[in-house]
Parts: sequence; structure tokens; C-alpha cells
Amino acid sequence: MSAFSPPPHDPRVERFHSLFDAFAACGATAAGGVHRLCASPADGEARAVFAAAVRDAGGTVSIDAVGNQYGLFALAPRHGAPQDDVPQENVPLVMCGSHLDSQPQGGRFDGALGVAAAVAAGAALMAAKKATETAGAPFAADFCAVNWTNEEGARFRPSLLGSGFFAGRHDAAYALARTDDSGTSLGEALAAIGQCGNDAPPKTPAAYLELHVEQGPALEQAGATIGIVGRNWGAAKFEVRFDGEPAHTGPTPMPRRRDALLAAAYLIAQTRAIADRWPGIVHSSVGRLLVLPNSSNVVPSAVSLSVEIRAADDRILAEAAALAADAVRDAAARAGVDVGVFEPAERPGRELPRDMRDLTAACAEALGLPHLGLDTISGHDALSLLGLCPTGLVFVPSAGGIAHSEREYTAPGDLEAGFRLLLEAATRLCRAGGMVEAAIHGAADACDPVHTAR
Repeated sequence: MSAFSPPPHDPRVERFHSLFDAFAACGATAAGGVHRLCASPADGEARAVFAAAVRDAGGTVSIDAVGNQYGLFALAPRHGAPQDDVPQENVPLVMCGSHLDSQPQGGRFDGALGVAAAVAAGAALMAAKKATETAGAPFAADFCAVNWTNEEGARFRPSLLGSGFFAGRHDAAYALARTDDSGTSLGEALAAIGQCGNDAPPKTPAAYLELHVEQGPALEQAGATIGIVGRNWGAAKFEVRFDGEPAHTGPTPMPRRRDALLAAAYLIAQTRAIADRWPGIVHSSVGRLLVLPNSSNVVPSAVSLSVEIRAADDRILAEAAALAADAVRDAAARAGVDVGVFEPAERPGRELPRDMRDLTAACAEALGLPHLGLDTISGHDALSLLGLCPTGLVFVPSAGGIAHSEREYTAPGDLEAGFRLLLEAATRLCRAGGMVEAAIHGAADACDPVHTAR
């Protein structure tokens, strides 16, 4: 639990909790989680909640070609501009957000926390703008809350599709052509829920900050409320398909069988063995398996699977990834099948900018929140924006370190602490025109409860 004790009846906090609960109702499961795969009807419901909340707070909504939703809040003076509610090219932009898609029967905190906090922060900033229009201290940057498309990679692969498009790592045609296991493309699925947009993405932000649940036990074990991410583990991922031959499971002689599932079994075991070579340094998994024709009386003719290797050290990651590639070939040879698909992708480990870490630490200290520096082993949309703009990633505790599960939980006090930190950082950045160094040494208004409450 957080040691932070905020004042009661803060309408900004009440808006945040209400919005978080509204997202949790979209695709809610009986066990307290959500089943809200990307571009599903439940995802469409959550996107409608996002849009309504942004508009209710005085913002505008745009949707780009891959379905990323942007809630734009015009804060800076326009000096006679014809539309004073639309962000403009000559005004810096501060961006915060995360994602609303979930894993199958996943947790309600993963991703949705960051989106709810960003929209609620936008609403608070708009209210602060109105309060200060006659009292000076104007904002010098606009604000954008974002819901990135397909962060999870549960329905469409690869993950981080929406943020990757925004960062220029792939084009819209590539993203929209990704298909799920039933053959439906992302473009078709977005169109079915009315979320395939044609708006231009916003300008490159002056700074991006993402709030997320930790998805691990470090903060809880240390008794800290805020985790400030300093670097990410690298990851190597492989999409693999083994091609065998269908045959009757009864009379077909064993030596004549070309069993694609047998090859997958060899690979699964070898993938675990790779991680066991570097205990605590390498994590590995095969988390997806698609078997055809998936009949108890037919030798599997084709099996698709997704292999992951994650490591804290890029040199070790390269060695482990090479072993995984060898294991794919060895598994096919042992089972007498072919490798029909082998698509590798890598995400190197990188440090997050020091100035953004210093900003979030300054905000945590201003709010009296215990904080801890740590790595992220999970992938997040913030990683897509590294190198594009100053980027920060902050965590709040996950009870028991449980994630990607209906049992995922973060205490209300910790959720609120994360929201208040995000709002403090966003306020400083928007006051400072998106200049991180100035925001580190600045503060939210002295009359602002987010700054003065201890």
C-alpha cells in the first residue's frame, strides 16, 4: 500500500477512478479481469469511453490510420488563432498514455491505468488552464493522451504495432495487414468497430511519459510506491511454423510420420533449456501454439508457435537467440518436418533518458512518494518512442508481482499515487513548454493540490 495520504474529495482523482472503472467494465470477466483483445467489440466499447471522456473534458479526438486514438488538449495561448481548441504546429506537445487492449482473460490494470491517468490528467490540465487564464502562469505546451493500438500482440503480431507506426518503425500498410489466427486482418477488425481512421498523427512530442503497473514484485518487496525505469531488457522473438504431413494416428507406422507437433515439442523443451543456462539473466517462453488440423486422430500437419527470449545483457541475448534459431532447425530435423515460417525480430536493451528519470524522481519527492530505480523486463509502448523524444516510464506496485492474469491487482492508493505523479510531471512539462530540464527544477502551481498535498 502507498504511504501517500491525499486530501479527500479531489474531483481530479474521482474522475480518474471513475474512468478507470469505466474501462474495466469493457470486456469484464466474472473473475475480475478483462477479455478485451485488440479491435474486438469490447475494445470498441473502451475506445468509445476514451473518446467521450476526452470530449467531456474539452479535448478533441483523432484516430490515425492504424487506429491509435489521440485525445488532444489545447493548453497554450493561441494569440488570435482561428481555432483555439486545436493543437498547432508551433506549439510544443507533451504526450502521455498507454493501451486499452488486453491479453485473453487478462488483468484490468495492464495498460488501462496509463490511459485513464493520461485522460484524467488532460482534464485536470484543461481545468487548470481555465483557472489561470486571468491569473497568469499560462501553459507553454499542449497535452495529448494516447491509446496505442495492439500493444499486447495477443491477437495481432507483432506487439507494439500502434506505437511502432507512430515512431516510424513500420508503415500503416504493414500494420493493417497483420492477421489473427482466424485470418482477419487488423484493418478489417478496426473497420468493423469503426476505428480505422484517416487523421494525421500528432506532431512528435517534446516529451512522452507512460504510467504502468510494474508486472513484477520489486516495488512491493522494497516497500516503494513508484518505480522509475532506467532501462529495458532486450528481447528476441521468433514466429515459427513447422510443416509436416497429415496422417492417421492409428495405422500410420511411426517411422513414416511427419509430426509437426513433435517438432514443436522439441523446440519448447529446448527453449526452456536456453533460459536455464543463464539463471536469472535470461527468460524464455513459448506462449502461443496453433495446431492444424487439431484432431485427436490426425498427425498434426502444421504447427505455428511464438518463441521469446529476453535478457538483461545484449551480448547474452545474441548468444541465446542464436541458440534458439539453431533449436528451430534441430527440432525440424529430429521430427522430419520442414520449417515453413521463420520470422525473427529483436528489440535491444536500451537506457531510458536520464533527464526524464530525474523529472519523475523530482515529482515523486515533491509528492512524498518512495521511489526505486529498476529495469523493465516487459515491453511497453514507451520503448517504441525511445530515440524519438525524451521518454519516461514509471511503475506502481503489482500485488504479488502477478500480471497478464485476472488476479492482477494494484491497491487504490498506489493507483492514485501514480496518477498524481503523472499529473505533476505533465503539469511541469506543459508549464515549461515541454523542456525537461526546466520541468525538473519547476513545480506545479503552489495553489495546486497535486503539489501542496502531502
